[in-house]
Amino acid sequence: MLSPFAGCRTAPRSAALSAPAEEVRIASADERRGIDDEVDESSAAEIEQVDGVESTNETVAVAAEATSPPATVVDAAPGLTVFDAITTALAQNPDLITQRQTERVGRGAVGVAETYPFNPYVQIQATPYQDRRIGPPGTTNHYVLVMQQIQLAHQQRYREDIACAQLNSIRWTILQAELNTIAQAERLYFTALYQAGLRDLAQATADNNQELLRILEKRLEAGDATGADVAIVRLDARSTQQQLVLAKATAATALLDLRRHLGLSPTLQIPLANGLEGYPWRPLFGVAWGGGGGGGGNEDGAAETIDVPTGPSIAAPLSVAQGAGRPDVLAARSDVDVARAGTDLADAARVPDVQLGPYYQRNDVGTTFWGFRAQMDIPVWNTGTPLLRLREAELQQRVMAWRQLERRAGLEAEAAIDRYNRAFRLLTTFSDDSASGQLPVELQKLEEQFVAGEVDILRVFQSRNSLIQNRRALLDSLNEISQAAAGVTAATGLPLESLLVSPSERPGAL
Repeated sequence: MLSPFAGCRTAPRSAALSAPAEEVRIASADERRGIDDEVDESSAAEIEQVDGVESTNETVAVAAEATSPPATVVDAAPGLTVFDAITTALAQNPDLITQRQTERVGRGAVGVAETYPFNPYVQIQATPYQDRRIGPPGTTNHYVLVMQQIQLAHQQRYREDIACAQLNSIRWTILQAELNTIAQAERLYFTALYQAGLRDLAQATADNNQELLRILEKRLEAGDATGADVAIVRLDARSTQQQLVLAKATAATALLDLRRHLGLSPTLQIPLANGLEGYPWRPLFGVAWGGGGGGGGNEDGAAETIDVPTGPSIAAPLSVAQGAGRPDVLAARSDVDVARAGTDLADAARVPDVQLGPYYQRNDVGTTFWGFRAQMDIPVWNTGTPLLRLREAELQQRVMAWRQLERRAGLEAEAAIDRYNRAFRLLTTFSDDSASGQLPVELQKLEEQFVAGEVDILRVFQSRNSLIQNRRALLDSLNEISQAAAGVTAATGLPLESLLVSPSERPGAL
């Protein structure tokens, strides 16, 4: 059950990221769980046996084995990759670090529940001063009473069940927080790449306009151009400069959001590796296009599929996405166990506790008494039934919440997969030439043709706008599929590596 979500973990980055301001520390999985080393080994061993639930350390160990190295998915490049961002977020995200501390609290709660709550108590009474009107004063009247409260309905077992179920819920909640952290790291990283691509596009456009304006001003001085053409280009150059300033500010904001999520200093410079084009995506096999989904499909209304022979089928792990295997759903299932154990405890509390113990007394005439004393409540006014009804209502509420969350998780997984497939279909409509990202080269060719007098200024603007729109559409498509991939990770727990084509699977690979 853990393996699909454990696969979301990424292997530790192979090389440290160099930064002039401060060092970016990438912790390993064991270091991320260093807090567990502070717990006593004997108590930790007992807690590991609770209901057969694996600890978070074991989950991380499974993740390390199940995750393929990032180098096999994306070509090595200097700078921060998306896998480096995920590893850094898992190690340094402030919210996640805080969330992990709750497991230690849960462990302590189990220890409290395993401890019997009632200690024996002793009662002693003596009357050294006695005033007898008849006869001698006699001996001192005194007695000693030792009592122990005993629970007869196995309340101790139900308290332990509650604590163990709460610990399970805490662990699943931590795992869900890690899954959300991974997905958010993917979203913010790809958003930063997207904004960087828009910034580079605005930079290329602004540079081309400045060069075009310089050429036209020289041709105006030579009498080969009109003042209207120069005014048009000057106005367009001013507009593209403003767009460039806005694009740079947006890209800087995206990087700031990424640093905040990774727990890094806002002033730390983190160069991003590759670009959106550096992540080749694969389709999710076994999922049809269109049909009953309310869109797509062919003219006959039948579902349309894309046959892309890249890599093995990854449809099997998606069965976990139908609701039952997501960490937040399993945490809700543990909450049901907590409520059920609470109901059992409330039912057991209707059986009164017994206080029992030995009794010794010696009175003033020297008579010694030995025996025992017992005490218990009589359930007349408070029979415990109202509390039991409350716990039963809470149990029904938790069961309903679990079932609805399971259903919602399945719907979210279905929607995320559908969005990804549609984004992949859109991406396949771009040709290899448009996906090459050589916009500055194309603009340079237009400039050379304009200098040679082969095209006029109007055709230059038309062609340039077409190139820019095509490049912008490609960036939008790449951003959509990358964001959809992050949504698939959040909704299904499918690791990002499973959605990328490895170098060995690409055309021309040996």
